[in-house]
Amino acid sequence: MEDAATPVSAQKQAASPRRAPGQQRSRERVERMLAAASALIAEQGSDAMRMGEVAERAGVSIGSLYQFFPDKRAIIWALAERYTAESQSCISAALAGISDAEGLQSAFSELVDIYYRLFLAEPVIRDI
Repeated sequence: MEDAATPVSAQKQAASPRRAPGQQRSRERVERMLAAASALIAEQGSDAMRMGEVAERAGVSIGSLYQFFPDKRAIIWALAERYTAESQSCISAALAGISDAEGLQSAFSELVDIYYRLFLAEPVIRDI
């Protein structure tokens, strides 16, 4: 999806949300937008997802959606960042307290199984 010649920092900047929600109501609205986008991606893939569909499904105006996300790439980036954060947390928890090679091998095997189940269960992850 991303241009291999474009540095990751430039890609992130181009895909970053316009602004972060400050108030609880705004955070809830953004969560609805991301949930709507996630459902649409699961149903039809990210290429077919349209900003208008996201706004409609989230129950917000298109202007409100654009207030937080300049384009669908920004939405996809936000979802990818969320899954990355969850993955990092899972890895940290699995590796906590590992003190030998046997423990590392066991943790690694468990992580592979977890990621495989997550990959099968979450169509959005497969798409993005």
